[in-house]
Amino acid sequence: MRLAVITETFYPFEGGSSKRYLEVLKRLSKRGYEIDLYTVRLSREWKIKENIEGINVLRTKQVMENYITRNGFRSISKVFLFSILSRMKVMQNNYDIIEVNHCPIFPVLSFWPKSGRKRPLSTTFHEVWHSQWYNYVPNPKLLYAPLGLGLEKIYVKVPDIAIAVSKTTAERLVSLLGINKDIVRVIPNGVDHNIFNEINLDKDESRIIYVGRLNPHKKVEWLIEAFAILSKEFSGLHLDIVGDGPYRRFYEEYVKKKGVSGNVTFYGKVDYRTLVMLLKRAYIYVLPSIREGQSITTLEAMAAGTPQIVVEYDGNGAADLVRESESGIIAKPFPKSIADSIRLLLEDRDLWLKFRSRGLHYVRRYDWDIVAEEYHKVYMSLLR
Repeated sequence: MRLAVITETFYPFEGGSSKRYLEVLKRLSKRGYEIDLYTVRLSREWKIKENIEGINVLRTKQVMENYITRNGFRSISKVFLFSILSRMKVMQNNYDIIEVNHCPIFPVLSFWPKSGRKRPLSTTFHEVWHSQWYNYVPNPKLLYAPLGLGLEKIYVKVPDIAIAVSKTTAERLVSLLGINKDIVRVIPNGVDHNIFNEINLDKDESRIIYVGRLNPHKKVEWLIEAFAILSKEFSGLHLDIVGDGPYRRFYEEYVKKKGVSGNVTFYGKVDYRTLVMLLKRAYIYVLPSIREGQSITTLEAMAAGTPQIVVEYDGNGAADLVRESESGIIAKPFPKSIADSIRLLLEDRDLWLKFRSRGLHYVRRYDWDIVAEEYHKVYMSLLR
């Protein structure tokens, strides 16, 4: 099986889709897949070509340092350039299947119309923006938002198979974008249970943790405000913020503004073992993000035995995940509600233990080995 994968960001870039592709593709490589992955070279230090876990990573020769803008969005001109270059390279080779990350739309659109290619195309959809374009895109919203929404409705017509990372994403693809439900397959994210089982640490009841990119839609400022409220009630409370991104400096300044910098630690990017240790030590995991396709870190918090707090928001897959697992609290999308939810878990040990137990039980069904096997089945079905 010769597989071409187009995804704008990949290791060492940290992000949900990067993590998912690394875990899935390294497992497919072990079962005999020959994989070429086309991605963006974001840093001069990154190699143009290298093999990572059996994956042939092929980055753009051009270093696109400003591909991701300061506010966390993409440079449209550079996304368009990457899309054209990667499509040209893929079409020059004899691959059995082409796999394209849905984000940021243009790489998928570059394969339209279907008559222009003979190989089956699989697209992994992590989330659906739809009306949320009006909340997130830079100005002028009257130009970019309708354009983005319109392109979403077009690019769902391109793939032969659409892989959704959650039921939430699958339902939104069908109901909001009108994708043919017959081509949609739900393959959720996973967890590496081996490393979680290897590490044993006692819980620190003073530790609250956030894990994820530091982007505007993650709303980490809500968590910081909630933490500032609780710091006046609980002595010795500590907040760990794990991850990096364009809003890191803003959040560091926000912590100082709220007067809690002495009790907040910014870890930046950490290796996976360190991440597991931090999650295992933490008492409560909080993800204030209002836009998640599913959320790998929420699954990892369950595997670490750490109850979760997420926020209710239209299309937020993390809230649907916690609702189904019954392993945490779904707060309203503002700081006071997040603070109230944290306070409840700090004061109610029985509730904390109940959420911990439910999460550990629920997450057993999510494993990267199973995820990779499901991808293999989908790819095989495309060749029949």
